[in-house]
Order: sequence, then structure tokens, then C-alpha cells
Amino acid sequence: MLISHTLKYLPAQLLSPLAQLASMVLWTHWLAPAEMGAYTLVTVTQELAYLGCLGWFAVYVLRYWPTASVPAERQRFLLTENAVVLASLALSALVAGVTAWALPGDHAWAASAMAVAAFFASKAVSTHYAERARAQSAFLPYTLLQTAGPLGGLLLGWLAMQHLQPTAIVLLGAYALAQTVGVVLALPGLGIAWRWPKADPALLRAALDFGGPVLGLSALGWVAENYIRYLVQWHSGAATLGLMIVGWALGRRAAAVAATLVTTASFPLAARLLNDNRRDEALSHLVLNATLMVGVLLPVTAAVEILGPTLVQLFVASEYQVITSELLALSVVAGALRNLHMHTTDQLMVLERRVRMLAQVDMFEIVLCAALSLAGLMLEGLRGAVVGQALGSLATLVLSGWLAHRHLGFRWPWRDTLKIGLATGVMLAALHALRALHTSQDALGLALATVVGIFVYGAAIALLFAPQWRRAWAARKPGTT
Repeated sequence: MLISHTLKYLPAQLLSPLAQLASMVLWTHWLAPAEMGAYTLVTVTQELAYLGCLGWFAVYVLRYWPTASVPAERQRFLLTENAVVLASLALSALVAGVTAWALPGDHAWAASAMAVAAFFASKAVSTHYAERARAQSAFLPYTLLQTAGPLGGLLLGWLAMQHLQPTAIVLLGAYALAQTVGVVLALPGLGIAWRWPKADPALLRAALDFGGPVLGLSALGWVAENYIRYLVQWHSGAATLGLMIVGWALGRRAAAVAATLVTTASFPLAARLLNDNRRDEALSHLVLNATLMVGVLLPVTAAVEILGPTLVQLFVASEYQVITSELLALSVVAGALRNLHMHTTDQLMVLERRVRMLAQVDMFEIVLCAALSLAGLMLEGLRGAVVGQALGSLATLVLSGWLAHRHLGFRWPWRDTLKIGLATGVMLAALHALRALHTSQDALGLALATVVGIFVYGAAIALLFAPQWRRAWAARKPGTT
């Protein structure tokens, strides 16, 4: 079931991150570093505002969405959701106004506040209903909500950069419009209650009891993911942040793309199994998810190390190339390590409601990563900051895995991890051999290396995991015991 649902989510999990990767590269050709820094600060601040305004309710939805077999419960839920969404929009508008006032650079406050508020609101609603679509296994609405913003924003942003001013505010307005269109298209497929909102106090208390602690954990996770952006802006200014953010964001996004290819389906499936008192099956799903995570993160990380410089040379604007080339591979490593514990052992702690345990993991990561990144920034500049982040996330992965194993019975799939490492080594050997034969650093060489890497890695995985494939196939045959 996990693999089946993963394949159904695949279009959204591919198209959305690929559009985000493409947009980050494209905006380097339009936005000055200071504008890129301002755009980055708005987008990461929106994530924090969403957590406080609406994210606490969305995580409750994902965990406890009522089944269609109880219509009255479903209706009560939908009416409460309407009230929460409307209240969150009003609160996020206030946060947007403060954010616009605090932006670096010369921006008219009224226009900035309107653009930032529209971006905050449309992004929050789109994210919330995408989470509900996951809870309902509503694949088409989920795909619309996940892709309309990134794809539509890429198109509308490109048009806006050509015909209007190339500023962060104009770009945010383009994304707000695209996200709004996605919400309008997706809502009919989600079962919305088109009635005046009526919040149910008992449901709100239940959502706060579950979502409140998770909100705190999510806020800690947000700090762990984004503190480095504010650290660099405080230490070196918005222009340096804009130069740094391209390599950093491309690397983190590449790791996130690889992770979400397989992890989107795992949480709701495991939640349903736990709700049905089938804990052993839920653990099996999460262990399989860990194997799949390693299976995509490890080869992607290795491939970026080899192919990253060519990618930067071909597609990133010259003003950003030096720092991007320096940071890209390191950022993928740091992102892969963080995603690995977030979507495996940390995920189990959320499902088991081990809030204190997960808070300890998050605080450990924040303190250690911040200390190491600050020390690295002082000693080695931007490169040192990213190395510090990677070292901190590595230590956190070890801690999270140890806690999940000792207290929750999670067993890491070490044998499968070793097989994936061996397949990745074979792929790297093939890429090194190809680079020795084909020395041209052009789009054709990049495409050839990508195809060869995928083919070699896939063949190695098929060979190394052949016994598992045979057992799985035999289990599907009718009459097999």
C-alpha cells in the first residue's frame, strides 16, 4: 500500500519541487542579491506564520481526519475548519504587515504589505488543504494544490519579471495569484462545507491538545531549518544572504525532493494503522520508508557532488556562480541528513505522541547546529557555516535513531542501507569513468551522465535486492502461503 500511494503522489512530488528548483535558478537572472535576500526572508517567515496560525490544526487533520462513515462528525469537523481558516487569515495578515515593515531595502510599505499578506494567506490555505487532501487520500486535489503555486508562480513570475519591475514584491504577488488559483480549482474535490463557520469547542480543544505540542515541535524544526538564513543576514547583510541562498536552497531543495518522493504517503498510512491498533504494521511501514529514503537520498547526494559544478555553470547567473558552486554539494549533504531523521525516526515520535522526546531531539539539533554554524561562519565564511550545519544534523540523526530504537522499538534497516551504499558506489564509479571519457562540460554531457547514473544505479539496486523482489512477487500470487 505504501508504494502504491507513493506512486499516486509522485506527479505532485516531482513537478512541484522541480518547478521550485527551476525558479530558484531563474530568479538569479532577474533579482539582485539584495532582492533575493528579501524574497527569501518573506518565504521563510511565512512558514513560521503558517505554523502558528493554521499549522497546528492541519497536523490534527492529518492525524485524526474523520471517516466518511460518520457524516455528522465529518460535518462538525468541516464547519470548525471554516472558522479556523478564517481566523488564521486575519492573524496572518497582521504578521504580514510586520514582515513587510521589517524587510531590508527600499520597499513602499503599503504595496509590500499587500503583496506579503496575499502571499501569506494563499500559501497557508493551499498548504492546509493539501494536508487535508493527504488525510483523505485525495490525489487529484493534492496534486493541484501542490503544483499550482510552484508551476503557476514560475510562469507568472517570469512574465512579471519581464513586464514589471524585477523585485521581490512583484514576485511574491505572482506567486500569491498562482496559489489562489490552485485553491479555487482544488476545493470542489475536497468536500468543503459551504456554510457559515461554526467552531465546535470540543473539537478545537482536541486539536489544540494534539496540535499545540506539535506546533511547538514544528516551530523548533523551523528554527533548525532556517536559522542559518537569519544568521547570515545578521552577520553579513541581505546581499550576502542573497548570494548564499541560491546554493543553499538548491541543495536543500534537492534533498527535500528526494525525500518527499517516498515519504508523503508514509505518515497518513502509519497513522491509520495506529488508529486501528496495528502498531507492528505501522512500524513496518516506517522501516520500509527509511529504506526508500536512503535509496533516494544517497544517490542524489553523490550525484550532485559529481554533476553540481556543471549544473551551476550552465544554468545559474554568473553573479551567483562562485558561491553556489562552493555550497551546493555541502548543502545537499546537510539537507539529506536532516530529512533522513525528520521523516523516519522523528516521524515515529510524532505518531506515538512522544513530544518531550522529539523536543529533546529538536533542541539538540538547534543548539548544536547553531553553535557549529556560527563557529564555521567566523572561521571559514559561508562554507564553514554549511559544514557546521551538516555536522550538527549528522549528530542529530544518530541521537534520534538511538532514542527511537531504545524506547520505541524502531530497527534501522542496516542491511538494506549497506546494499544501497554499494549500489551508489557502483554508480559513482561509472560517473567517474564517464567523466574521464567525456570531458565536455555541456548540457549533452550532463544529460548523458544523468541517464548513465540512473541506469547503473537502477541495475545495481535490482541485482542487490533481487531476493526481496522475488519474495514480494511470490506473495502476490494467488494461493501462495
